[in-house]
Amino acid sequence: MKLFAKYNRINLLSTVIIFILGSLAFSYLLRYVIIRQIDEDLNIEKNEIIAAVHRFHHLPTIIEVHDQYTTYRPIAPPKNHINQISTRESYNATGKEEKLVRTIEFDINTNGQWYLVSVSKFLQGTDKLIQSIIIITLILILLILVTTFIINRIVLRRLWQPFYHTLQTMQQFKLGSATPPHFSNSDTEEFNLLNTTLQEALNKAKQDYRTLKEFTENASHELQTPLAVIRSKLDILIQNERLSEHESTAIQGAYQAVQNLSRLNQSLLLLAKIENRQFEESADIQLNSNLKDKIDQFSELWQSKNITFRSALCPTVIHINSMLLDILLNNLLSNATRHNITGGCIEVTLKAGELTIQNTGIPQPLDNSKLFTRFYKLTAGTEHIGLGLSIIKQICDAAGCNINYSFNSPNTHIFTLQWSPAPI
Repeated sequence: MKLFAKYNRINLLSTVIIFILGSLAFSYLLRYVIIRQIDEDLNIEKNEIIAAVHRFHHLPTIIEVHDQYTTYRPIAPPKNHINQISTRESYNATGKEEKLVRTIEFDINTNGQWYLVSVSKFLQGTDKLIQSIIIITLILILLILVTTFIINRIVLRRLWQPFYHTLQTMQQFKLGSATPPHFSNSDTEEFNLLNTTLQEALNKAKQDYRTLKEFTENASHELQTPLAVIRSKLDILIQNERLSEHESTAIQGAYQAVQNLSRLNQSLLLLAKIENRQFEESADIQLNSNLKDKIDQFSELWQSKNITFRSALCPTVIHINSMLLDILLNNLLSNATRHNITGGCIEVTLKAGELTIQNTGIPQPLDNSKLFTRFYKLTAGTEHIGLGLSIIKQICDAAGCNINYSFNSPNTHIFTLQWSPAPI
């Protein structure tokens, strides 16, 4: 869930809960205040009746008032004075229904006769008033929620825009790219601090990367001459007929180690050239023709290893550097051959925008997370240097292609190359 959506959800939920609790508290408080006001009015009526009896020595005439009625009922002399206020249901003859009323009852003596005086006020108007106030409050709460949501959506989206711009810049940035990342300025101090920190970290990473790349290039370049000299000297020693069998075996082992070192050096140089974009010249190439030529070169090797080969090639075009394409096809087919089994199978399928190479091999999948990293080897001690798949990945990245690996039980390994096909 996005941060903006999470904030909106928490904000709206907490606001709704607060408003609901506030509405309930407000309705109870409002009812309490109104009941208190009605009680004060009833006590005023009581005091007026008592004052009239003391002055005129008889109960005052009952005057009909809207939502209020008074009754006098003769009673026996009470043992304890009556004085109470309560809420009860009362039958309304006019509306012919039961209604809630607030009633004050008290006893009074006039001319030797005791009376129970009851003064009541209907609460229907009070309840309607409370309901109206609550409805108005709920409407206002809804308007506040909608307004808050819209304001948050507009304001927060605008406030977080620099952050999303920074995030997009980081997603598009590549360490080997010549174009430096550009972070926009913001009037928010925290975002400016974030951009400054990221810029400093990227500059340091680029400097370290440049230093490491220059070291790799220089080391690989400088190794070419001494390796050629060592190989030449070993060639002379191998041709010496006076060498013993032990000496000859030792020299051949050294010669093989130099050969491996030379291949490693050439692979590192190739990776450096690809990363430095020294293969920028690209063209539309008929992949099926190049693939047929490469298959012819491997056919004799497959026959010697008793490997069955099948192919289904459709005419298709790929936009790539011709030298990189030759290296790519050579590494893919070499990988399928080197890691195959005796009596195994290689199957190549070519269609528009996709090349699939399947080969039999070990009965377990490779580690997809490390497969295209440099110097990755399935088992230690193997003769290959572990740069073939890394070179394939670098070539695909340079050409704008995707390379994927999958495994089909029991022992089929599948490499799939995909690209946007150009018109034939």
